[in-house]
Amino acid sequence: MPRPFIDFGAVKAAVSFQQVLAHYGFTNQMKSTRNGDGLEGSCPIHPGTGKDIFKVTLSKNCWFCHNSACKCGGNHLDFVSKMEGCDAHEAALKLDQWFNLGLAGKSDSSQPRQQQSPTQNQRWSSPPAHGDSAHSAQSSELPVDSEEPADNTPLSFKLENLKTDHGYLAERGLTPETVAEFGLGFCARGTMSGRIVIPINNKDGELVGYAGRWPGQPPEERPKYKLPAGFRKSAEVFNLDRASTEEKGLPLIVVEGFFDVIKLWQLGFRRVVSIMGCSLSSQQEAALVEASQGRSGIILMFDEDEAGRVGREKALVRLARRLFVRIAPLPQEGAQPDHLTESELHALLD
Repeated sequence: MPRPFIDFGAVKAAVSFQQVLAHYGFTNQMKSTRNGDGLEGSCPIHPGTGKDIFKVTLSKNCWFCHNSACKCGGNHLDFVSKMEGCDAHEAALKLDQWFNLGLAGKSDSSQPRQQQSPTQNQRWSSPPAHGDSAHSAQSSELPVDSEEPADNTPLSFKLENLKTDHGYLAERGLTPETVAEFGLGFCARGTMSGRIVIPINNKDGELVGYAGRWPGQPPEERPKYKLPAGFRKSAEVFNLDRASTEEKGLPLIVVEGFFDVIKLWQLGFRRVVSIMGCSLSSQQEAALVEASQGRSGIILMFDEDEAGRVGREKALVRLARRLFVRIAPLPQEGAQPDHLTESELHALLD
């Protein structure tokens, strides 16, 4: 039986994250931060972890867990999803019931009555009337930033003397030609010291930042990925500048990670971009829609894990109101696009 439609944005506007924490009885277990806009304490999702590993920003209704096995966060829907072991839609319904909001089943003429998750291996969704239901699931590897619109200023420099033959690049199955195309290399000095750097361009091809990937499993308390201070990943779609030069009639493949893009590009799937996590921002949404003019459509190929499934469902709800969207579930739990062979990718994408 179809689940009732519920407006995620309306639920988030009606209930604060602090109320959700109080519902679970966690508020008294946490302490306020110095600026008064935050809470911190042990992680309710991973009992027994450090006393200040779970961070909450009250004004933004968001959280982040610094547990080395987790490194994830999001908004109140994402938190309830984690706590209850359910998807975002079910989490919204639970909040509606807990706080007596009366939102379940209600919609207006600009919103679809319901949005079911795809159950077939691949399915196209036709765009209903235009609208937006902004909600986000945060990446487990990259830092979180807000949805407030802002552009990244193009850099006036480039990192030099990168080691392009570092063993980690070969371990990821990348050829020297691909490494050169994407400007990858090991950085030995500066803020990205000890990391493989990945140049990030805006849609016009201007260099706006570098992502630093620790080569392998990072030491405890060090993040797998590092971004420059002040860089807003929500303002960029990685590889959009290259993908936009490819034939517009082909669908745009949207993945989570940098190396997903780079590996698919190497295998010949050139209309591929990354939102650098599983959370789609409003700026990224607009950029994807613009890049998909001509109704070529979008294929969402996120990681096959809980965060990826939640993220692609949310992206589907938002994007399917404006263009054709297809889900490409990966063949097994824990799979990532860059782990697939060329034949497996063709089976999913052709």
